[in-house]
Amino acid sequence: MKMKSREVDGVAILDVSGEMYGGPDNIELVNTVTELAKDKKLDLLVNLSKVKWISSTGLGILVSARSRYAKEGGAIKLCNPNSRVLDILTVTRLNMIFDVFPNEAEALASFKKK
Repeated sequence: MKMKSREVDGVAILDVSGEMYGGPDNIELVNTVTELAKDKKLDLLVNLSKVKWISSTGLGILVSARSRYAKEGGAIKLCNPNSRVLDILTVTRLNMIFDVFPNEAEALASFKKK
């Protein structure tokens, strides 16, 4: 898994690519999310457009990050999942706790509606 961080209109965006399994790469994701929360960058969008697969460990990391952000008064939203990743989110019912958007523009617009 690889990850790049950027910011658009005050929203932190993590562009994740590859496969979200356990291991050192996912530790980097946890550390990045923790740092963003500490820096009070509480609007976070995780762009999944280049994620090929997500394991239960990857899902657990997203859920933990969401809990952390909720405690801080922030929100994590997901965008651009491919059909395989969207199926995983749907089967696990995580699409019910995460706002999932088909594209980045819609996701960014949703932060402005708060």
